[in-house]
Parts: sequence; structure tokens; C-alpha cells
Amino acid sequence: VIGSGVAGLRAGLAAAEHGDVIIVAKDELEKTNTAWAQGGIAAVLAVDDTVDNHIEDTLAAGAGLCERHTVQTLVEEGPREVERLIEIGMRFDRDALGGLALTREGGHGCRRIVHSDGDATGRELSRALVASCRAHPRIRLFEKCFVLDLITAGTQARGEDRVLGAITHHPKYGL
Repeated sequence: VIGSGVAGLRAGLAAAEHGDVIIVAKDELEKTNTAWAQGGIAAVLAVDDTVDNHIEDTLAAGAGLCERHTVQTLVEEGPREVERLIEIGMRFDRDALGGLALTREGGHGCRRIVHSDGDATGRELSRALVASCRAHPRIRLFEKCFVLDLITAGTQARGEDRVLGAITHHPKYGL
């Protein structure tokens, strides 16, 4: 996996369920834009919310720029992904009873946004994913490692290229 932002780390954790994984980062894992992301994560977590309502709110807010099937997939998988984040140790803001503190924001018709430490959700998301990857026995991490080129096979003109690997430079190892 090339990159240690939220997408790269989450992809690495998912791939590690099926085999050994290498995650390559051009700097330290913690130094990504993910840590600067503010706001929260939207998911159907309240008893009075529905997947259909969340889909419609998202499509309306997207003003014709969202693909329905993509929105549907994200909305349907959202609650389980929040559960997975909690399982790997992500801390979310809680209400007085200890439940997730849900807020209503932007184009959302009900309370479905979860935050970490107010608007520091990105920082907490990054922390939890990095810690989980560092602790995972099937994930090897290469920090300050630069990808120079991809090794591919197939016919690019016909769109059949497959990535087989990467050529990297590891200043730490002189490679």
C-alpha cells in the first residue's frame, strides 16, 4: 500500500485480513493530511435515523454531483465502519449516558455526525489507524520511503496494466 493517510492505513488493515502487507510512507506515518481533517463522520447510528434518509440527505446536499450507488454503499457500510474504528481504539465524543454524542450538521436531516475531541476527528482517526497498523503482526511499515516507479505488466494501451510492485528508495537503509 502506498501512502499512510486514512485510505492507505484502512486499506492496509483490510488487506492484512488476507495476507502480509507492506505500507510505504514518504514520511512518518503520523505526518499526513488526515490528522488535519476537521468535522466529523456521518453514519446512521441513531434509532430514529434510516439508511434511506441518509442517502436522500447526501444526494440533496451533493446537488447532482453524487452517484446514487456510491452514496448507497457508503451509507450502508458507515455504521459498521464506525464500529470497526471503535474496535481498533478510536475515541469518539460521548454523551452524558456514555453513548456516542451525535450532532446534526450541514445538509443532514437528523443527528448522525460523530466527532472526536470536538473538531479533531482527523487527528484521532489518524492516531487510531497508525496504532492499529503498528501493532498488527502482518503489517510491515516503511517510513521515509519513496516510491520511484511502479512495476506493471500488461498492455497499457488497452487498459490492461496490472501493478505487480514498486521500485522504492529507502534512505535509512541506503537502498
